[in-house]
Amino acid sequence: MAINTVLVQALAELAYSIALADGALEQEEKDAFNRTIEAELGKSAWLAKNRFSILDERVSPNIEQAYKDAMFAIKNNQSDFDEELKRKFIKVIEKIADSVDGLRSYERELINRFRKDIELIKK
Repeated sequence: MAINTVLVQALAELAYSIALADGALEQEEKDAFNRTIEAELGKSAWLAKNRFSILDERVSPNIEQAYKDAMFAIKNNQSDFDEELKRKFIKVIEKIADSVDGLRSYERELINRFRKDIELIKK
């Protein structure tokens, strides 16, 4: 089954938001993203990696805007955002958040915000 490309890009944006929550994108976070995204998305991982890379190249990345863009994409594609995909999204962002010095409080807050936000999305 092919994964909705807009949702794959949204996952990259969420992961990027989590990685930047501590103010800097570290190599360990990039590596964790690449490993986890390959394990979770298989052949569709390239699209997420590409989006993550594009976000990383922005001159002044904006965490809140990346998060909002991801949530907008999820809401507009909610019919494809099933329980399995929700689980994958959460797994990816938790692995990235935990990849450098463990899970920090502001990373946990962003993950909890995401969990609450996706529960509000009705199919």
